[in-house]
Amino acid sequence: MKSLWILLYIFLFCLPVFAKTEFPDSLLIGNVKVFIHPSAKSILESEQKRLGSSKKFVEGMKEKMRFYFPVMEPLLQSAGIPTEFKYLSVQESGLNPIAVSSSQAVGYWQFKAGTATDVGMKVNAYVDERKHIIEATKGAANYFTRNNRVLNNWVGTLLSYRIGLGTAKKTPYVMDWVGKSDIQVDSSTDWYVLRFLAYQKFWADEFKKDDSLGIQPVNQAKLICYDNSCGKNLYEIADELNVSYDDLKKYNPWILNDYVPSDKNYIIYHPSTVTFFDNSILIPEILQPDDFLLPPKKKLDNPQKE
Repeated sequence: MKSLWILLYIFLFCLPVFAKTEFPDSLLIGNVKVFIHPSAKSILESEQKRLGSSKKFVEGMKEKMRFYFPVMEPLLQSAGIPTEFKYLSVQESGLNPIAVSSSQAVGYWQFKAGTATDVGMKVNAYVDERKHIIEATKGAANYFTRNNRVLNNWVGTLLSYRIGLGTAKKTPYVMDWVGKSDIQVDSSTDWYVLRFLAYQKFWADEFKKDDSLGIQPVNQAKLICYDNSCGKNLYEIADELNVSYDDLKKYNPWILNDYVPSDKNYIIYHPSTVTFFDNSILIPEILQPDDFLLPPKKKLDNPQKE
């Protein structure tokens, strides 16, 4: 009998969670109201169905989002980036810091090395900030900010993240969106934009559903920060904090060797609910507005990001 209950639990856990509903007529992305043409709705609904095809996948991704979003959200807000853009990192990498694309784009936000350097990240023999949630998100925010100065439309800026600013400026409907707060997408709109709209709506609805049902995650780990790492090796930090070296290494893949360079005071991550970490530095306090105002090192019509 016990084995039957286990099998039933596994069966229910793996069931699809997506109940087919018609995609809304519009969505709000930052200050841009995006109207959905009927020709795009079947595409968006298919994307949502794919996302919701496995309850195990959905619950696993929500756990990751609860883990990383509290770090990402204040960074995006401080840079003036729509908070909906946090879902783009889910679309890009599944919030996997060691994700590598076929074009050698790396990390949470999938930057190539040259573009990462251009937006203020370090990529060298010692660190790869594309794999550091704060540094990578700040880099993405810089990219969005620069491109939006030209495109003046967050959906156009979002598309430029895939195709580059130069190509975006040659795309007629993107240039038609410049400065507009109301736009329309249809089946001819680039797949990247449509996928983002489906991702944003699907995951936001998932969290709203949990909130409405009073569902609270059980034993949800928190991503906490330790900022006294400058010039130390991971063994030293592990001993100092009485935590596992293996965990420090796992959650800080941006450290390419076993020590933190002394030229920058990096934030070290560790999943914990230990009081020591709860009393450590708060994310909003380490932000400075100037961090998001880096001048372009190259022309703005840089090649596509990936």
